[in-house]
Amino acid sequence: MRQMKRTVLYLTCLLALAACSSEQSGQKQPTSHSYDAEDLNFPVEIRHAKGFTVVNHEGYKEVVVFVPDAPTDTLAHYILYPRQAKPQIPTSAHARFIPVPARSLGCLSTTEIGVLPILDLRHVLVACGDVRNINDSLLRERVEQGEIIQIGRGMSRDVEQIIAARPEVLMQNFADITDKDEDIVASGIEIVLFNNWKEQSLLGRAEWLKMIGMLFARNQVADEAFKHIEEQYLEAKRIVEHDTEFIPIMYGQDYKGAWYVPGEYSYVTTMFRDARVRYDSIPGQVANQPVSFEHVFSRHRHAKIWICMMTGKIKTMEDFLSLNDRYGHFDAAKTGQVWVDRKRVNEYGGNDFWESGPYHPHLLLKDLIKISRPHLLPDYETTYWMELKR
Repeated sequence: MRQMKRTVLYLTCLLALAACSSEQSGQKQPTSHSYDAEDLNFPVEIRHAKGFTVVNHEGYKEVVVFVPDAPTDTLAHYILYPRQAKPQIPTSAHARFIPVPARSLGCLSTTEIGVLPILDLRHVLVACGDVRNINDSLLRERVEQGEIIQIGRGMSRDVEQIIAARPEVLMQNFADITDKDEDIVASGIEIVLFNNWKEQSLLGRAEWLKMIGMLFARNQVADEAFKHIEEQYLEAKRIVEHDTEFIPIMYGQDYKGAWYVPGEYSYVTTMFRDARVRYDSIPGQVANQPVSFEHVFSRHRHAKIWICMMTGKIKTMEDFLSLNDRYGHFDAAKTGQVWVDRKRVNEYGGNDFWESGPYHPHLLLKDLIKISRPHLLPDYETTYWMELKR
């Protein structure tokens, strides 16, 4: 009983501090936007994503998020219902009832933030893991005005700051789950899992925008947006689909002595297949698996194209080769091309590849086509990838 009283007192103090902090800083708390009941009830269909499913009931939606790489195991269960109309239904004791449209949003990464401009929801964001990583210019203005606060840094998060920000919904992925989640939920913040990075295709990854659409009564807008994304991706895929040759590439980089190869069912492998380029994959897996440098070198040393996802200020081949003396032994580093995903990076290192990229899969695909078969897209310039200068 004493422990329970201490917990209640702790949470009450945190909430009081949150209110005071918000008033003193002048931070604006968004109110629920107007919405169309027809849009709220618009049926949501999931066609490509494997990580969650939706059942459209009369008056509410039932959302199930699956354990990544284990699509038969339930990780989270949500009942999304219109405000003031909570359904009286028998359901799992673990289901979370969330009123929609939500009034405000917190995100631990910019991957979720990339959805907001597409659904006209910039105004709902009140907190972000590291605000320096945000690339969208209008959201950056809101950061500078103090309307979006920082709630983390790198791989860590600040629970007290999250509670102080008071987002009605906090988006995080399954890797962020900790015992501290109980404190966040007890403060009145709903945690919703967003695991699009574990999808098996670029379209599956993009379709997670419908999750945020449901939370903010943007169902019809999200549906129309995704249909357009799908059409653009299939159009880009048709550019190269009749080419039977798969061009060999080199992919990835050394990380602390290991080289991570994508799983057979990862979105990276699917993207390569759709672009008609060839690289290794781990059979029967979704997740990346480590292999030795020697293994990669023996199989891909002669590839003329090398594609890397990098961090840091990498702009030239000299910068790249300074990371590892052995990189210079690959043909791509000697006489070919080395491309990194650093073309749209802000002054703080925030990479738009991870913000807007997941919701523009046709541009990711066209980038690969341009890199591997430039003659097919003579007037197109890559959007996210840049070739390192020699």
